[in-house]
Amino acid sequence: MAISKDFQKRFIELSAEIDVKSKDKKAEIIGINRSTFSRAINYGIIPKTSSLIRIADYFNISVDYLIASTDDEYFAKSTQSKNFLERLEELRLERKIKTRYELSQELLIHRNNISQWYKLNCLPLIDDLIIIADYFNVSVDYLLGRTDDRTPYK
Repeated sequence: MAISKDFQKRFIELSAEIDVKSKDKKAEIIGINRSTFSRAINYGIIPKTSSLIRIADYFNISVDYLIASTDDEYFAKSTQSKNFLERLEELRLERKIKTRYELSQELLIHRNNISQWYKLNCLPLIDDLIIIADYFNVSVDYLLGRTDDRTPYK
């Protein structure tokens, strides 16, 4: 469980833009569950990646901006329909990384984690996404297929 005061502050600011008083209603409007909303507001607990995407989509911002790894609010939504695994495969092949095991060695992420992403078609936690994005010099949003702009946010 990742905790970030910067994420918490950013999320509080963003959720204040929603013109309703009830935290439950705000969570519903954003598309996340009440406990995820409360943990983010009260403790700065960064939610799982799918919830981060819903929040970022609602506010039309980058995940990088949401987790406060950039102050640049610019975000250009993708026109392609690529998912995380498709983007990861493209990047892996561009770097001539032949196997998932070799990928795990390069990223220093356990091969079981990488196998789970492929086997279950699931998303990594934000910590792993940041490692992958840094390694390939792309943004987290590019990895997730949310934008076509490879440029990492500053």
